[in-house]
Amino acid sequence: MSLAWFSKGKGKDREAKDRHLNGHWFGTGPCLGPTLCVVCDKPASGKDLLHCSGCTAIVHKSCKESVPPCLKVDVILFLSLSSDCVDSYIQTHGNVLADSADYEAESWSLTVEHKFCKRQDKRAVKRQDVIYELMQTELHHLQTLHIMAEVFRRGMKEEVQLDTESVERVFPCLDQLLAFHHAFFTAMKERRQSSGQPPGHRNYLIQQIGDILLRQFSGENGEKMKQVYGEFCSHHNEAVAFFKDLMQHNKRFQSFIKVFLVLNLKIPECILLVTQRITKYPVLLERILHYTQEQTEEHGNLSKALTHVRDAIAGVDLRVSEYERHQRLQEVWNRMENRSAAKLKSGNTFRKQDMMGQTLRHQGMLLWKTATSRLKDVLALLLTDVLVFLQEKDQKYTFATDQKPPVIALQKLIVREVANEEKGMFLISASSAGPEMYEVHTSSKEERNTWMRLIREAVERLVLSK
Repeated sequence: MSLAWFSKGKGKDREAKDRHLNGHWFGTGPCLGPTLCVVCDKPASGKDLLHCSGCTAIVHKSCKESVPPCLKVDVILFLSLSSDCVDSYIQTHGNVLADSADYEAESWSLTVEHKFCKRQDKRAVKRQDVIYELMQTELHHLQTLHIMAEVFRRGMKEEVQLDTESVERVFPCLDQLLAFHHAFFTAMKERRQSSGQPPGHRNYLIQQIGDILLRQFSGENGEKMKQVYGEFCSHHNEAVAFFKDLMQHNKRFQSFIKVFLVLNLKIPECILLVTQRITKYPVLLERILHYTQEQTEEHGNLSKALTHVRDAIAGVDLRVSEYERHQRLQEVWNRMENRSAAKLKSGNTFRKQDMMGQTLRHQGMLLWKTATSRLKDVLALLLTDVLVFLQEKDQKYTFATDQKPPVIALQKLIVREVANEEKGMFLISASSAGPEMYEVHTSSKEERNTWMRLIREAVERLVLSK
């Protein structure tokens, strides 16, 4: 996100109009990580993008005329819809509204006196501008969370009379998110207040921010961030799907939401903004680090904080991936007959129920070369300690049938390429029940290599866990 919102020279007025649109303050440039345009829901990538510094919304330039109002600007409009909401919000979270006045300016350079700004060197000014942008967008993120909690969630409970479980399906772990970001913003705000020159003056220069960032993204806070965002992001698709289901079947909910549709602001948009927030931190920290003197304690703290926030994001991605795999396994399990079972070479029986105690590592369609040399389509599930072959019939799954068992123990399983067959691999089971060899084929060499790598990793993980 760039602070260079207004270009110099010809077309300045028109550029300003384009960038200050519907309450948004737009900057240009590529976005960090995969995201969607808030207007057309299509992937947003490349340089043809606009970023709002207020609500962190991302939109294609071609969609800017249809962009919904900025969340930051519309917080008061939302609250004005219900006097009870206003009273509750002001009582509980009045500080968030009060803080808004301190972050209305476009940049730090415009919040301090011109003479004070001129006395600072260019790198110091740019560093303060990025720190200000971090604090400004953090406040706007808090405002989004408060709209979700005090307007939408409260209204869904009191006006629509939805039960707590239903509301939680739309807004999972919202209170934890609020507590996490309140603590973060409060720490930065207190640092700003203590950095006045002289103390208490509007002129301020934040010399250190790295210690706050390091504390926020490491240790217990870092783990909390992984857990809370992991849960929220994992349930993103379910939350949006449940919202759409309510819109279709709950007339009270439809009436409640219609009030907000007048402002063209939707619950799915709020959810998307929250899931995108953590991807903004690395680029902001990188820019603060760029304007920080090397070989200083501040530079070291910022570097460590950047490493920790990247680790936190990777942790969130891992939790989301694990949850999605669990959901896929659940979907397959639900489509299996309750009495589904397979006879193993050891004489034991592997039942449908045995699958749910497992973790799904990978799944995909394979061609299994049967005893009659026929290639049979099977859905392969790589689980914690077994590889399972299923076949589909009448939209139901059953264990695949052949002379060999459709469940292969990973213990002592060896994977080899098939000579002169770049899409084929041998699975050689060397279990105590006797050796067995399976030949399977994939749709491409790359897919074959992926399966071989993941099976070997699963076998190694199993060995190490013993």
